[in-house]
Amino acid sequence: MSNQLNSKYNFLSSEKEIYDFINENENTLKIINAMEPQLIKHFPNNELSIEICDKLGWTTETKLLLNVHVDEEMFFNGMLDHFNEIYHDIKPLIENIENTVVLFPKISNKNFDRLSNTSAINLMARTAYFNNYNNGIIQREMSFREIPKSQQVDEIIEYCRTHNNPNISDIVYDLQLELFTVDDILDELEEKGIHLDVKY
Repeated sequence: MSNQLNSKYNFLSSEKEIYDFINENENTLKIINAMEPQLIKHFPNNELSIEICDKLGWTTETKLLLNVHVDEEMFFNGMLDHFNEIYHDIKPLIENIENTVVLFPKISNKNFDRLSNTSAINLMARTAYFNNYNNGIIQREMSFREIPKSQQVDEIIEYCRTHNNPNISDIVYDLQLELFTVDDILDELEEKGIHLDVKY
């Protein structure tokens, strides 16, 4: 097992930490093995790394992060589509087991605070993490973010661009914005001639 992981992944946590986690969480290797063909398909030339993290703003559980290293352009243009397709394809294999692995994007030359709920990278990873639970229905305690309106607008537009005909409730939950705020912004964009295909 050690040689298998070492040949594919750069270890960001100590080797002992990683293998202790794998040995203590029997489903971990099954999930990683299910993901690997998809990672090769979607990210054939990208570096992959693994680390253990127990301090993320959107989960208090210790998780193994399987990181995909991408450039900024890929991150903001279609990364979430790749992640959603990967989870859709592996769902039949792992839908009945606890998800101990989070597929996580790491952007070249960019540092993100993974503890921050305002970080775009956390929003994407959180979506990927919850995607194989409850048929994609995200169930978690909500805490709304306080971010500038310009950022709210940009995130809503990007979310609608990367999601096919989303429900307004999906935008509220995934971006952690209040419903009336999202509704007002969608109305304002519509008045400006920017039509986003959102279901109410």
